[in-house]
Amino acid sequence: MISLYNLKTDQRKDLRYSFPYTIEYVLDPHTSDKIFKGLVVNISNSGLCLCIFQHLAEGQKIIIKSILPTSCQKAIVRWVNKYDNDSYLAGFKFCGDFY
Repeated sequence: MISLYNLKTDQRKDLRYSFPYTIEYVLDPHTSDKIFKGLVVNISNSGLCLCIFQHLAEGQKIIIKSILPTSCQKAIVRWVNKYDNDSYLAGFKFCGDFY
């Protein structure tokens, strides 16, 4: 199991901030009937780490429906690790238009 507080440190261009906040997101911009929830672990100007409750694949795109302190509401999965039986930790990079 991976600890939320002992994430591997690395060289990032933007400083990450703890931001415990529940967000809603969708996978398909054309349907809003399937809304998912995730818990923000940390956030930066270039991306965020989420605790999510369904597996997402690297390269998969999401649209964040909740308000965040960032100018971009679209993100792409950079990595995913199983956290426990029911959840995953996933790293996302904010990106521009992709749909």
